[in-house]
Formats: sequence, structure tokens, C-alpha cells
Amino acid sequence: MTQIINLKNIEYLDTINKKFVFDNEQSSLTLLSFKSGVERSIHVDEKDEVAQIIEGVADITVGKEVFRLHSGEMIVMPARIPHGLKAIEDTKMLLLRPKHEHN
Repeated sequence: MTQIINLKNIEYLDTINKKFVFDNEQSSLTLLSFKSGVERSIHVDEKDEVAQIIEGVADITVGKEVFRLHSGEMIVMPARIPHGLKAIEDTKMLLLRPKHEHN
């Protein structure tokens, strides 16, 4: 069903809050929110992922580099490269992933 989705309509919780925008056999798009200071630990995925910050500021680690992303910016996290996130401010982010197992 086609509908308009408000991407800023997700609450900040004490943990990472996830809300699926869509999830099908090919890919998924997830809206996430992180309170300032919340982290997603370093992990590895088997396929590329794309993160877009829609509100706030976050440090995203990819390999040995840390990138500070602000609202409106995005980054590609290549397959099999360790990556993680730390919210510098309250942050909302879209995460686009091809279908794969995610730890």
C-alpha cells in the first residue's frame, strides 16, 4: 500500500529505537533514533549498507576512520568492513540494507 511516511515520527528511547519503513525480499529501510551518547557497537555485515542522518549529529566509524555526519548527510558502509555509530546529539537516521542476516 502506498502512503506518506513522516520520517521524523519516531521517539527517542534509552536504547536504539527501530521502526521499519519497508521490508521486502530485496531490501529494507529502517528508521532509527538514538539519544545523545547511545552507541551501536562495531560490527560487520556481509553486504553494503547506506546510512542517512535526517536529524542530529552522529559519529560513524567505518574501518579505522570516524566520520561526523550531520542532518542531510549520508555514508556508504562497505560490506565486510567493521562499522558502528555513536550519537553526538539526539539523532534520527535512515538505514538502507539489502536483504541479509544482521547481528
